[in-house]
Amino acid sequence: MSRIGIIDDDKEQRETLKSILESHLENFDSSIEVVDTFPFSDDLIANYKEWIEENEIVCLIFDEQMHNDSEEEKGPVGYRGNQLVLEIRKYFKEIPIYVITSHKNDEDLQAKFSEFEDIIGREDFINGGEKYVKRFIRASQSFLDENVSELSELKHLSELVASGKSDENDLIRLKALQLKLNVQIDSGLGERRDWLDEYESKIQFLEELQKKIENKIKE
Repeated sequence: MSRIGIIDDDKEQRETLKSILESHLENFDSSIEVVDTFPFSDDLIANYKEWIEENEIVCLIFDEQMHNDSEEEKGPVGYRGNQLVLEIRKYFKEIPIYVITSHKNDEDLQAKFSEFEDIIGREDFINGGEKYVKRFIRASQSFLDENVSELSELKHLSELVASGKSDENDLIRLKALQLKLNVQIDSGLGERRDWLDEYESKIQFLEELQKKIENKIKE
């Protein structure tokens, strides 16, 4: 099940945002679900990768000022949204990421604008949530489509390399896809079946997600 993931240290804001999102997604007859979390501690920041993968997240929304509050003996964390986005981009180059914040004009946040799909004012979202949720759905679909295509290409190129039929351009493209999709390649022929099975599994996973939402997008 594909999901939108929310990261915010303010529990009330997080739950309100989740409720608004779920309401609009239901109105659009969308199968996308919503999951939320308090920010991970600084020493566990790398665990966002696992959280995103395990929850099948196709779109992220987080707050800029996520370093203020504590919850159940956790926090406050030592980073903000404009810093977290750089960590997420290490593993997920193209996943759509939005900020919904009361500090839209923060200089540090605006300096990272290119890392986000959009920076949205909290009041703007509350008053015009429907149009933003449409954007989230479209961005999720685009992310799925692109990943299905690129993982299929990655699988094809990997098979060429394993068979010895690849040329220099194939290798260059393969390395670029490997970096973008964060998929490690074991060049040992003894592992060929294992890593081809992994690629096939990822492709099937994304295709299943795609089928679930491809007819749910409404213009």
